[in-house]
Amino acid sequence: MNYIVLVKQVPDVSQITDNAFDPETGNLMRGKLATVINELDAQALALANRMVTLENNPKSKVIALTMGPPMADEVLKYSLARCADKAVLLTDRALGGADTVATANPLAFAVRKIAADMDMKDDYIIISGMQSVDGDTAQVPAQLAEELNVPCIAYATNVQYKDGEFEFETAISGGKQIVKAKTLPAVITVSKYEELLFPTIAKTRWANDFETLTYTADDIKATQIGVKGSKTRVIRVFPPPKTQRKCQQVNSVQEFADLIKESCKKDDGVESATDAKKADYILPKLRTNKFDRGYEGTIKEIEEYEILARLLKENGVKSTSDVTDEIKAKLLKSKEIKLNPRTVDALISAFDAKDPAYQGQVWVMAEINHDGKSCTAATFELIGKARHLADSLNTQVGVMLAGANVKHFSDGLIHGGADEIYVIEDEILSEFDPWPYRKAVAEVVDKYKPQIILYAATHQGRVLAPMVSYRLSCGLTADCTSLDIRDSSRKGEVAVLMQTRPALGGNVMATICTKESTCQMATARPGVMQKMDPDTSRTGKIIECEVNVSQEDRSIEIVDTQIGGGAVNFDADVIISAGRGLTDKSSFDNVLDDMTASIAKLGVKTERGASRAAVEQGYIERLYQVGQTGTAVGPQVYIALAISGAIQHMIGVENSQTIFAVNNDPQASVFHQCDYYMVGNVEKIVPELTQLLGGK
Repeated sequence: MNYIVLVKQVPDVSQITDNAFDPETGNLMRGKLATVINELDAQALALANRMVTLENNPKSKVIALTMGPPMADEVLKYSLARCADKAVLLTDRALGGADTVATANPLAFAVRKIAADMDMKDDYIIISGMQSVDGDTAQVPAQLAEELNVPCIAYATNVQYKDGEFEFETAISGGKQIVKAKTLPAVITVSKYEELLFPTIAKTRWANDFETLTYTADDIKATQIGVKGSKTRVIRVFPPPKTQRKCQQVNSVQEFADLIKESCKKDDGVESATDAKKADYILPKLRTNKFDRGYEGTIKEIEEYEILARLLKENGVKSTSDVTDEIKAKLLKSKEIKLNPRTVDALISAFDAKDPAYQGQVWVMAEINHDGKSCTAATFELIGKARHLADSLNTQVGVMLAGANVKHFSDGLIHGGADEIYVIEDEILSEFDPWPYRKAVAEVVDKYKPQIILYAATHQGRVLAPMVSYRLSCGLTADCTSLDIRDSSRKGEVAVLMQTRPALGGNVMATICTKESTCQMATARPGVMQKMDPDTSRTGKIIECEVNVSQEDRSIEIVDTQIGGGAVNFDADVIISAGRGLTDKSSFDNVLDDMTASIAKLGVKTERGASRAAVEQGYIERLYQVGQTGTAVGPQVYIALAISGAIQHMIGVENSQTIFAVNNDPQASVFHQCDYYMVGNVEKIVPELTQLLGGK
């Protein structure tokens, strides 16, 4: 067996400061940042090394592959010094500016060439970090698997070797599975593997002298490369907004308790999710002013059109056909806006752009909880956002519902805001396997042609969405925190989906839109969008879809599934989470039990949560993990106890109305991202706090 490990050189996100942004454009200047190996790719190398050890075959080789500029050779030297036997650098200016599609495609072609040149036949496995810190999309490995038409086993955390086959432990929502690929080659993505690899002096010297094999675009002959082969384009990159949190230190436990009590009170005057979903975009044909371009993708564009519209009005222009060469000459002389003849023509022509760039419904891919009893909360959150978008576009909301015997969920989805339910039922879909799922979903999408599809950025959605989008040659943006309909009039694009997401570990934000696609696709983080209040009077249409899937479409064998016991209600009013900062499991349990019991006496629904570190310490089941790698939540009150405030955790709770924190480290990151905090020992503060809140 041979192991091709995808590695990437990424910016060191811990070094990002305001000085790393261009003051004029707000864009990140990557050249100012130091580079390191992507952490999950380093873990992928370690997993590959473990697999070589388990297989115990001297003929097995580890080949490190990276795509990037010539300086990316550094990450290959790192790989060689740890465990790689060979290294391949895919580098070419033509590959620059690529999105995930135009990254996955050439990497897949490079893998094919490596396999052919080294006579691997099918005896190889591709291993990659689940995602890279600079993009955080998790799309490239799944899209590479789709291009190669090989199984994709995602979120691997460990590996075993039994009877000549590898079995992988993988993380799933609320638990874990043991799975193995039915065929080889296969793609394995690593979400956590903490066995460290260290270089020896001899290995480092050997790595520095090693002559890396270099491929160019001409060598691999990929079909989608660079900007031209990309399916998305970046509208802008900008620093995240300054926190709106109060970040107020509280020194009195009594005051802290009073603030928690006040925050737990229900505010009947708060606008409901249903009321908040009024359309905030108007199609050009429905605008009262034909020169109204107030729905552009950037503030700068809106301001330009406002000035231009006023100047045209001052010159008596009522339609673009009234614009003469004389009027254009006046516009060029204006001191309010800098224009050249070409820009004037482009802006004026843009006023005539009225037809939407896309047609069809706005769809949501439903996801069913592992207990099989209900659809996930994230599904209803996406339906709420889809309703908002569809109302702006004067179209309907459709929901795809896939699985075995799932039709009975349709009424609940309609009550949640859907107009039509596209039911895909087949026993092959009884358990999630990316191959049959992506085939079935792609067939339905291709038949009915929606203009937008939203997926939850869950363990399932972050594998399925990339494969479906690649299969249908559509753009996809991952982990969105904001979705809005806007225009890009100068490009002739009306009513397109502007997708905003964090990148570089949350240190920057990017607004992205789809290009050269029949459908716009996005994944959105659970807990970020608002669901609608259920309306049992709503009616809708159920469309049963026949798809062509069979046993031959299965790509993985699920050996075992373990879901955490009990039910977790992250829709609770108050979520109390604890971290590894507590001394042991007993203390962890006592703190959470006491706090949830005392706060429940305030007449609110409570639930326990935990940081990833606490879960990995064995303090609590993974079902309770809160954060980007667990479950994103948005309660009325979130309380973080002995949690440091890693970016992955805080991204997952950012939609909470009020955040409280207690930590004994006065420099804890969580204090810069919460509303109220206390510095002190949680195990000493909580007993007093629970008594003041009403006792256990």
